[in-house]
Amino acid sequence: MRRFWVRIIILGAGLSVLVLYFFYLHREWTENEMISRSQIARMLALIRYDREDCENLMDVQDKIALPEDVNGNEWYGCYVFTTCYYGWMTVKEDGLFHPLDKFTYGDLRYIMEQFHISEDHLSFSIGKRQSDGMVPREQWCEVYQLIIADTSHVNRQHLKIYGTPSNVTGLDAWQILTDDGVKSAEGLAVDAYMDREVEVYETDGEILCFIKVVSDDISMENVWIKEISEKQLDIFYDGFERTIRLEHELDGKIEPNMGDLGFTDGKLTSIAYKPNRWKASLLEIKDTSLVLQDFGEVKCKANMVIYQIYPEPRLISKENLKTDGTVYEFVLEDDEICGVIYQAYTEETIRVLLHENAGNYEHDQVSLTSDDDFMVIKGENIYKYKRGTELTFALEDESFDGEGEIQIKTETAEGKIQLLSLERSCGNPSYHGEIHLQKWGNGIIIVNEVNIEDYVAGVVPSEMPVSYGIEALKAQAVCARTFARGSLKNNFKDYPANLDDTVSSQVYNNQEESMESIQAAQMTRGQVLENEEGLTATYFFSTSCGHTSSPEDVWFDGSPSDKAAGVSVFLSDDSVELELEKESDFRTFINLEDGTDYFEESLPWFRWQVFIAAGDIEKGVDRVCQTDIGILQNISVLDRGESGVLKAIQIQGSENECTVYGEYRIRQIFSPENAELIPHIGESVTGWTMLPSGYIYFDPVIEGNQCQGYRIYGGGYGHGCGMSQNGAMKMAEHGKTYDEILKYFFPDSKLVSE
Repeated sequence: MRRFWVRIIILGAGLSVLVLYFFYLHREWTENEMISRSQIARMLALIRYDREDCENLMDVQDKIALPEDVNGNEWYGCYVFTTCYYGWMTVKEDGLFHPLDKFTYGDLRYIMEQFHISEDHLSFSIGKRQSDGMVPREQWCEVYQLIIADTSHVNRQHLKIYGTPSNVTGLDAWQILTDDGVKSAEGLAVDAYMDREVEVYETDGEILCFIKVVSDDISMENVWIKEISEKQLDIFYDGFERTIRLEHELDGKIEPNMGDLGFTDGKLTSIAYKPNRWKASLLEIKDTSLVLQDFGEVKCKANMVIYQIYPEPRLISKENLKTDGTVYEFVLEDDEICGVIYQAYTEETIRVLLHENAGNYEHDQVSLTSDDDFMVIKGENIYKYKRGTELTFALEDESFDGEGEIQIKTETAEGKIQLLSLERSCGNPSYHGEIHLQKWGNGIIIVNEVNIEDYVAGVVPSEMPVSYGIEALKAQAVCARTFARGSLKNNFKDYPANLDDTVSSQVYNNQEESMESIQAAQMTRGQVLENEEGLTATYFFSTSCGHTSSPEDVWFDGSPSDKAAGVSVFLSDDSVELELEKESDFRTFINLEDGTDYFEESLPWFRWQVFIAAGDIEKGVDRVCQTDIGILQNISVLDRGESGVLKAIQIQGSENECTVYGEYRIRQIFSPENAELIPHIGESVTGWTMLPSGYIYFDPVIEGNQCQGYRIYGGGYGHGCGMSQNGAMKMAEHGKTYDEILKYFFPDSKLVSE
């Protein structure tokens, strides 16, 4: 008996599930198939008139035919009025129109009578249908086709549905974005047709009815892919921005670019980038082609789009393209131009002098290749090579006769040139942009002329670990870009370049650009820091002691200065009352006795100590100051900056004394090369040639009335001016955004877009 009841229960549960599923399918079918009376009114009215005509008719007739339950201000008001006025539809038995009720066979019979449509012409019979039965969409469309047979005003059309006001910025109510532009779809439920190809009735930009789904597999061509996060993709298409919700992580690397999107069953399933690009000046615009410098005449695709992507994406017309030397990126598909990208500010290039492996700038020879087809330009001669071809240029080559230079560039903007004769931490480095070779002195100099944004993406991972987080990387990108912009008018050491790729300027392309560094550059595109004097001096360093310094204090040389004191700040969200110029307060600060929480206090080099023997100090004074002080007797602090950084000390010996200015020279004198540096977290290190920082105080070690040396207590790693990179990392971990981080380190500056 028990088994019997168990089976009954299981069977009942199964039947319940089937019933619920049936009701679900019926509801879905009803929602997709149901047509309301107001929708029918719109379809009939727009056969002969447009919306404005219907509104004018309603106003002229003073709404005399408007049923009681219809508000003339509703989207359907003027359509209901028009159909009732001309007798194409009528009210129900209660004298009301019931605009949102389903369209029934009784309604259908009435309309067929008004338009003289015979049932003989239909594939279905309505004779025995109940008058209140719902008319399926397919049957109504069959009748509607007969009604419009004698007019060309309404057409059947295939459209791809790309967006509604719920996911597209800038669309008005009832508007939808399609592959044929923006259409109006008043009163229609669109969600079931999103990202599908459909057949519709359409007139003058008005979609009257969705007839059927033609395809569940569609593509969205030539879109600008703006940004991607874990849950959404932001794109720009046909002048509008759309957000696409992601249900799962997409395969492959996603970055701002032009491409095609693939959809299946209304879901994004693929992104096909269009990486084949040429960067060139536009020489001439023809009807079906463009003439490009170095590439000649190239045919344009019929659906070619032109995007200006900075500062915000927008469409520009072909007529607005310039033939005055402006550089564009031309996107190619099947050897035809399908897109033109204009980046405005970001097309500005910077010239970077590349050092050779021993640290000099003059190379004996240069070997290179490319991951793309490339060309070598010597004067008026252009030589083309296939990707992977290896070339070597030596000083004795005829190419270097005279004062000319050799220019190497890839066929497409996405290609890179790899310099096989250079060694960096990443191996043989690869470069965006162009490589220029020129005879200089007894060797060849290499200059990389590169887009500023590509340059920034190459600086960021070489100056900051990409593991520091995107907000810290964005802050680093702004600093790097600001420095680069400030270098554009410079000639680096009289070379034909704006800066070099070492610490003399900014380390560039020592580590290969990464997805994170590219994203950091793109998300801050064009942004720099400015103060009252112009571009901010965006110095940066490794780790702070909990306070930053002004440039005037860090690079103090003993000379009086008329400059106003620069910016220096405590790096804590707490309020700190210490005055670090005072020796007692500075010791309290370094000893962490003030009870303040600092952003970087958990990092190894936030605090450290070392013992330097007297003999090593005496040698340091002799090496740096060229002064023999004899036997070390005393060290006195003469001046500290607002941050506590040492500006001047006096070192006294048995034979002489020496006054030392500037934190860098002080750090050199107390070289810990023969000592053990002890960070407050982690293992000690040896062999360093200078102290980690100039934020230090001295305690003498005396034995038998003789100074044996000094124990030095310090904080931070680096000069301490500008932005602490580890501080930026810690601030990002605390939830601060890149603009908040920059405001902390450069409070006198503002973030602007060039």
